[in-house]
Amino acid sequence: MHTDLETTVAALNAGDHVHAHGTDSRGVDTPRAGYLLAAPRPETGQRHSGRDEGWLVYIGKRGDAPALSNRLMLYPDTGRIAHTPEQDLSLWRATALRETGASARTKNLRIRFGGSATRSAVEPTQDTTVCVTYNTEGWYSLDTTDDSRTQVFECRLGTKIWWAPLPDAPVGRFPDAL
Repeated sequence: MHTDLETTVAALNAGDHVHAHGTDSRGVDTPRAGYLLAAPRPETGQRHSGRDEGWLVYIGKRGDAPALSNRLMLYPDTGRIAHTPEQDLSLWRATALRETGASARTKNLRIRFGGSATRSAVEPTQDTTVCVTYNTEGWYSLDTTDDSRTQVFECRLGTKIWWAPLPDAPVGRFPDAL
């Protein structure tokens, strides 16, 4: 197995706050952030059309029990995991995109994007300042605010995301009201 990943996994214990990227129980590449709910363990998992060795980790909220919904397999060639400091979740919200103030008429809405807020995403997996624009047929593009304007995420108005207002936004007002 991959030595760097093996060394990193060996240094982790249940209760550590981590950020990981691996494969969920459906075989989908998934980023996760939260607490290790159990010590990582070597496991053989179904992957592509065969079985591969990797590490099984459970990542969720403090106090959650290991379950299929918070399971993640880390494979040597694609898996990543790192010990990270706890986030201040009081700044973040997991709501539908519409709660950010986005609409087809909104111009220059800038927010901090933390990733998709799926059932298993107990906290943001990234922190990227994005500009939200309506592109067509009910789709919204979340693009970086630098000159490249690279698309970070695309979704509908009802899609649940992790987001936070920008630090310089007035309290009680949405970023597009600046």
